[in-house]
Amino acid sequence: RILGAGAVLRLGGATLGGYGEPDIAYAYRQLSRALHPDKNRDVPEAHDAFQRLAEAADELRAGLTEARGVLSSLCATMSMQTTPETMERPQEALFAEATRVLYAILGLSGEGQVPPTALNRGVAAFTASRTFGQCQAQVLLTEWYDQPRMIEFYAGTQIRTAYDCSKKKLRAQFLCALNRGTLAEAKRHNDCVRGNWQAVMMQFPEIGLWREFHDKLKVRVWSRSKEEKDADKKERGSMWDDDEGPRPSLWAKKWRGRICAVLPRGMDLAAPFTDPDVRQMCAALWRDIAEWARTPECGCDRHLSLFTAEPPAPGTPEGETPNEWAFVPAADILLIVGESLVGITAEGVFVENKPGHDRMSWADALEDKWEKKEKKRARNKEKDDDNDKDEDDPKDKDGEKKSRRGDKEKPENDPNFDWEQVWRTRVAQNKHRRGGRGG
Repeated sequence: RILGAGAVLRLGGATLGGYGEPDIAYAYRQLSRALHPDKNRDVPEAHDAFQRLAEAADELRAGLTEARGVLSSLCATMSMQTTPETMERPQEALFAEATRVLYAILGLSGEGQVPPTALNRGVAAFTASRTFGQCQAQVLLTEWYDQPRMIEFYAGTQIRTAYDCSKKKLRAQFLCALNRGTLAEAKRHNDCVRGNWQAVMMQFPEIGLWREFHDKLKVRVWSRSKEEKDADKKERGSMWDDDEGPRPSLWAKKWRGRICAVLPRGMDLAAPFTDPDVRQMCAALWRDIAEWARTPECGCDRHLSLFTAEPPAPGTPEGETPNEWAFVPAADILLIVGESLVGITAEGVFVENKPGHDRMSWADALEDKWEKKEKKRARNKEKDDDNDKDEDDPKDKDGEKKSRRGDKEKPENDPNFDWEQVWRTRVAQNKHRRGGRGG
């Protein structure tokens, strides 16, 4: 196995963090004393090890120059300026800026079910946000979707090095945003993405693991058991009565109802992910998903390892309860479970609800009060439809309706009904009408 330059000099990684020229010089000085061939005459590999040490130091210095160039380019695209402090050890600032660019693209493009009104509000929220500074929205979108330069940055080694130097929660957040970036491009270009995304996927193979879990969860949302399908047939009466398209599983239907109850209507406003009810709902949904993922049927413990918390640091008090998760992919699971309902922009998250929708607290949604509310709304709608039908009937046709009702009340095969007499009467009436017209 060939060690990378950072591993040779014992620099970088999530534990040690970023580094600069002084760190490289110090690490080289310390290791060169131990690995110098004059001190290891009885070790045949000493000369090659010492040479590799010098090469690794040169590689890291060249990498710092490239990382600073990428950081400057990203900051210029986002209309930001670099500082000497960020340039000294550029890995942390580079990773933060790369993540910020991804969230800017996602917020401006819109994810999921986004009506034009909500997208316009999202652009306005992006422009007013301090997070994105003075960034020009259209310039950023053009640079991202129409030019290869930005994608090539993510396919390079510098952002990957910065990724390796970051904490696990930041790495998980970055992976989710990068994966959703590919989905946003596919949505924009009719399910097609550019070829240079392949190099990005090779640089971050962890995305493949996350996508595999993504697909398994999607199957759980839309796969229905035989009992559920049979129940649907009884409700619809015929296979041709399915006007709503594919139906989610009972598990997904329950969560989709809760999501619709807690989130606001997209045509009206959006809720930030810092909203207490949104946070509680996403945490509960993730616990439910994680419990299912750990079952033998699913077997996704390795996939969940992308989000599990790091071991407690040395010196952590024994009584303190460690966090189970480093990062919860709230936006991702809402988009998967709430497919065709949930939308996300720079303004926040929302759903496609009916006019007059009132948000419900998470505590009420957890008790499934939304289901009772929906049933009550359906009953009221039926009553309104019946009233509308009554109002549409003209009052001057009351007599006709009564006569029709009377005809319906008569037996169809009345033995005392004189058909011949009725026929003779109608013939006489017709002769009288013709005679009147002739005179």
